[in-house]
Amino acid sequence: MNDNIDLSYQKANETDSFKVHNDFLNQLLLDTSNEGMEKHYQLFQDTQNKDLKRILGKGFLKRGESGLNFLSGKLNDEKDSTKKSNVIHLLGLSGVKKYLSDITPYLDSKSYDLRYKAIVAIGWLGDTDMIAVLQSYFSKEKEVDLRCFLITAMRQIYFRISSAKDLILPFLYEKLKSESNEQLIAVIIVVIQDLTKIKYGLKEDPNSGEISGNIIGSKEKIIKKLNLL
Repeated sequence: MNDNIDLSYQKANETDSFKVHNDFLNQLLLDTSNEGMEKHYQLFQDTQNKDLKRILGKGFLKRGESGLNFLSGKLNDEKDSTKKSNVIHLLGLSGVKKYLSDITPYLDSKSYDLRYKAIVAIGWLGDTDMIAVLQSYFSKEKEVDLRCFLITAMRQIYFRISSAKDLILPFLYEKLKSESNEQLIAVIIVVIQDLTKIKYGLKEDPNSGEISGNIIGSKEKIIKKLNLL
């Protein structure tokens, strides 16, 4: 069986064919044993073929609860931070909220990648109770990029729970007044725009996430409006 898997993996690893990749995934999924899941996990982590990695990763979620529990166990066993960050990503994609308790401690990790994936996964899985957690880490986080992702993770929660804006907007308004980094100001403003449905002059590309417009001018518009409230 392993010989056949290895030959199929070699073939899949050398092509960008979706059919070949998907056929290989289905071959892996036939083995539901712990050994089969371990083989699937190792091939997912080891391949350098980005298309194959994506299909094998998302395909792991097709294993259901047993597969997710296997991945949760890997958070304790896996030593490689990149591989561990891949596990966090998959648990986030699962949509199963019980894994938040496994993911949230990685907000304190020394690894940038682990903190990043934890932030993103919390945005995907979290309810309103996780907004305070994200806000508390905003002041602790030193990396500007990750502070931006903490803001957009709150927006992800809002997209699922519209009432969350009442917890998010006061925080954003307060940070906007004191923030001097233009990258972070821009992210705060586009999130304010999404939550309030009011345009203040910035545009966010839906594909690249690139923000354009007069950042300082937009900030001044919001500050002026707040002073009038």
